[in-house]
Amino acid sequence: MANFGKRVDIPGGKRRLRRNPVTIAGSASTLHGSSCILIENLCFSGAQVRGRELPMEGSEILLRRDDKAIHGRVAWAAGDRRGIVFNGARRLGR
Repeated sequence: MANFGKRVDIPGGKRRLRRNPVTIAGSASTLHGSSCILIENLCFSGAQVRGRELPMEGSEILLRRDDKAIHGRVAWAAGDRRGIVFNGARRLGR
């Protein structure tokens, strides 16, 4: 979890984008099914989500909220939380 949102391509891994704390209900879908989630932190490049039976690190995932969706990859997994790195330049709206 310590590496979520940090740059790994420069020394010190400084974050370029500020994460915004949010509380957004949504869903996470994979090839194996769908789960309800709570998005806890959000920025242009990723999100931190909480939910049950979420996929493991490295898995592809589709986050949805209302009529918006964004594809990403699970960057880290810790308990019921996951760090998601988005594959696109758009983010879920608040």
